[in-house]
Amino acid sequence: MERTVQIQAPLPHIHSVNIWLLCGDPLTLVDTGPRSDEGLSALEAGLGREGLRIEDIDLVIPTHHHLDHTGLIATIVARSGARVAALDRAAEYGAHYVERSEADRSFSRELMLHHGVPESVIEANEGFWDYIRDTSEAYRTDVVLSDGDVIAAGGRNLRILARPGHSTTDALLVDEQSATAFVGDHLLAGISSNTEIVPVAEPTGSRPQARIQYLDSLKQTASMPLGVLLSGHGDVVSDHRALVRRRFAEHRRRCQRILAALEQGPAHAYGIAQHLWSARTVAEQPLLVVWEVLSHLDLLLDEGTVSEHIFDDGSRYGKARFSPRKQGERRAGNPNGQGPGTSILYPGGHRPA
Repeated sequence: MERTVQIQAPLPHIHSVNIWLLCGDPLTLVDTGPRSDEGLSALEAGLGREGLRIEDIDLVIPTHHHLDHTGLIATIVARSGARVAALDRAAEYGAHYVERSEADRSFSRELMLHHGVPESVIEANEGFWDYIRDTSEAYRTDVVLSDGDVIAAGGRNLRILARPGHSTTDALLVDEQSATAFVGDHLLAGISSNTEIVPVAEPTGSRPQARIQYLDSLKQTASMPLGVLLSGHGDVVSDHRALVRRRFAEHRRRCQRILAALEQGPAHAYGIAQHLWSARTVAEQPLLVVWEVLSHLDLLLDEGTVSEHIFDDGSRYGKARFSPRKQGERRAGNPNGQGPGTSILYPGGHRPA
């Protein structure tokens, strides 16, 4: 197999993002880093160490649409004439990046208000969305790929597999011959991936159950005969099955902590977050903590151990509060299609007695 070279671009909060250079024909980049002077300089330096320039790139494939994975696509294409290949979902997002980002921003404000984040905290964190706007850019996809398609890249054939959860556009790029996969943020060695809740629509009393979808995607990945996973951040993953088991155990522990917090009384998601993280983290990352708490509440709702109630407070969507499900209380509908007593959190779907 042709060589694969790791290039790291700086990124606030999580230090760096991995850009993967596939040294074969066509010369390929998997992910690009953010649109920033520092990101561009890091990419140029990494290519330079291989005796290459941006102008030499033939093909760019993003693993998903997030700014740190697609931000420099338009810049690279303008300088090199490279083609862009992407999963259909990422292609659609890239073509309408500005509009989609603004829709996500609007939805996220409503989501936070609905789940207890004070408006003053939301206003104080608008810089999160400004950063996304400033470090990303729309991109055009030349080769739109469907789930399961194969593309020649960097002297090998890569099969693209949809793995939604962390984002709606996540995909694996799998070299089946070498049992190697480029996985973006689907599975990271050092930290558990978050799962965004950002449909391009305003809330209507329901929400995308991203964490349920994500854990199902992890199960699919764990069943694959892979030797090495090259991720979007941090170290290479060499035992993906063991890491997936560890991530499931972490989810079970987080769910238990949320249940313990709810024993003190009904609470909204932002209030629960205050039991899990420092006051500074909760104040400075309100959307991320709401995503994290809601995603685990969806797991608990799915197995029937908590209930969600909407209270009219005069706002557009009211306020949502959660509490342990009482014996005999009618269980909410199960969108995952599992029967009573089952849980995606456990192997085989069954919660231990």
